[in-house]
Amino acid sequence: MKKLNIGIVGTGFIAGILAPAIQSSKNARLAAVSSRTLAKAEDFVANYPGAVAVEGADRLIARDDIDAIYIATPTAAKEDVASRALADGKHVLIEKPLYSAESFKRLSAVARENGLVLMDATHLVHHPRTAAMRQRFAELIGTPRSLQTMFYFPFSDRENIRFDPTDEPMGAVGDMAWYAMRAVVEYLAPETLEDIKVFAERDTKPGAVIRATGVLKFDGDKTATFDVGYTAGAAVMDLTVAGTSGILTQDDFVLDWQSGFGFDNPDIPTGFIHRSGMATRTDLTFIETPTRKSQHGLMIENFARLILDGNAAEREAWLEATSRTQAFLDAIWREIQSQG
Repeated sequence: MKKLNIGIVGTGFIAGILAPAIQSSKNARLAAVSSRTLAKAEDFVANYPGAVAVEGADRLIARDDIDAIYIATPTAAKEDVASRALADGKHVLIEKPLYSAESFKRLSAVARENGLVLMDATHLVHHPRTAAMRQRFAELIGTPRSLQTMFYFPFSDRENIRFDPTDEPMGAVGDMAWYAMRAVVEYLAPETLEDIKVFAERDTKPGAVIRATGVLKFDGDKTATFDVGYTAGAAVMDLTVAGTSGILTQDDFVLDWQSGFGFDNPDIPTGFIHRSGMATRTDLTFIETPTRKSQHGLMIENFARLILDGNAAEREAWLEATSRTQAFLDAIWREIQSQG
């Protein structure tokens, strides 16, 4: 089978995580990397034989040997780069978050018109754990009604792009609440957001949002709470789905402890905990969900497969999941902005 030639726009931290996954994929290879300066691109590709360094996104997009592009730019630049790539016939894997739901709607229209794959780069949904939980809801917890997420990483580098509202307008909300809202889409699957309340804390110097806590009410009396930010002194990635007959929990829902790109602990199994009734700590059941590759490695495989042999309905399902995630994220951001 022909390998998909993928180019990367951007040479930041997250691009450095995805590049090895692309290079080691059975269906894809890293063909080129672009940066605003050629020197940065050359430094990046030094460890990837066969990958070409390119100056500027336009030159990468114009290359005939590129089938798809992974966009790892600041959020403010994503739509511009993605729209040009899609218009040039390139499939697109784009880092989260998008600038807005309207922005993603425009990109989706171009992707559909040109018969191209457009997928957001949310790793967790590609881990078999996500599908395993959904498939066992009826058996283990009945009907899901409530979702709680807490996602914190200790981080205070004001020189980092996350503290620059020009490049990353939503700050910690875009960076971290995206995962909470994707969990809502995956596990609660609501149709309509009916009410929302949010508290946000801003950094005193650049004014970037560094912490946010909120509650959302959806149709069918489903609710979700989220608590995210950079201000806790520990890495926390907790998730709880409460149903009518039980509860499922994870303590690593964003980056699994075993092989999430921030961790490498092969002896820590990935899975989720089930509890019901009056179960105590000794009665909890851990359900393991092993995987042959890391979740970001599986994402690259699924992206390539969707391009090479995916059907239209599956491509549409990915677009819908991204659209709904971004719409809920936008609602959080509008609530924060309304508070001044």
